[in-house]
Amino acid sequence: MAKKKDIPKISLVVPVYNMEKFLEDTLDSIRNQTFKDFELIIVENGSTDSSLKILKEYSKKDKRFILKIRKDPDAVGSANEGLKFARGKYICKIDADDIYLPNKLKVQYEYLEKHPKIFLVGSSAEIIGEGGEKIGVFKKFNNPKKIRKKLMKSNPFIHSSIMYYNLKELFYREKFIISEDYDLYLRLLTEKKIMTNLPDILMKYRIRRGSLMATRPNQRAFFDKAKEFYLQRKKYGKEDYENFNPFSWKKEKQDFRKLYLGARILAKFQDNQMENVRREIKDYFKIYGLNKHYAIYYILSFFPKSFIKFLREKIF
Repeated sequence: MAKKKDIPKISLVVPVYNMEKFLEDTLDSIRNQTFKDFELIIVENGSTDSSLKILKEYSKKDKRFILKIRKDPDAVGSANEGLKFARGKYICKIDADDIYLPNKLKVQYEYLEKHPKIFLVGSSAEIIGEGGEKIGVFKKFNNPKKIRKKLMKSNPFIHSSIMYYNLKELFYREKFIISEDYDLYLRLLTEKKIMTNLPDILMKYRIRRGSLMATRPNQRAFFDKAKEFYLQRKKYGKEDYENFNPFSWKKEKQDFRKLYLGARILAKFQDNQMENVRREIKDYFKIYGLNKHYAIYYILSFFPKSFIKFLREKIF
């Protein structure tokens, strides 16, 4: 049995499947954290590239890196597999193509220690492309009350940015093969857990063809189902999860360019790159026609930055 002093304060979980292109940057960003008292549980899912070789080398160099081998490339099941072994007081889950900035763990650990009523905290992020180039930012704000309201309309958290208390029995629900994080947040909301974000940019979040998948399950349907279950719990004290068939929806074709353009517009708008925002929106309109949401962004891009900041803080 591990001595109390040997138990790390933070457990990080990272599922890995065919990530050789990005893996070293991700692992180095974790090794180089200013906060050192952590363990990294890596769940390797039968990669066909050199990911496993890279992971074995890193686990030999750093005893905090714990490698688990799993043959099923299922992201949700892999995350749960890692969570089973997590011993830390707090949990972080990071995707294998994202990057932590050096103070990420320190800032969030100290925040949670100073604010014991907060169960989960996320952060803002720099948005990068396939090759690591900066695209813009996603800015978040510390406002638990607005987080609760926003959860009814959208997902206010960047999944790789979160840190939360390790309850030991808290796992993702594996029927949510997508939007599993949104379902988790709504379950925490049911339990009246307080969640928030920090305005600090503590990580780099990568958008690429693999993360904005060309073919995937109907994400909106899973999002709506998670919300439906939340409302059932709120009204009846129970839900119909057991009868939920996640394979009843067909996979839908996604236009990667459309998803990518939309992500770029949002990231550049939040980074005050207004000339670039207008150029990207014009490109979007040329290809896909008028979009009311982006038309509002286009108009707002001419307003003073102080006004944009005010609106952003009011409506996120």
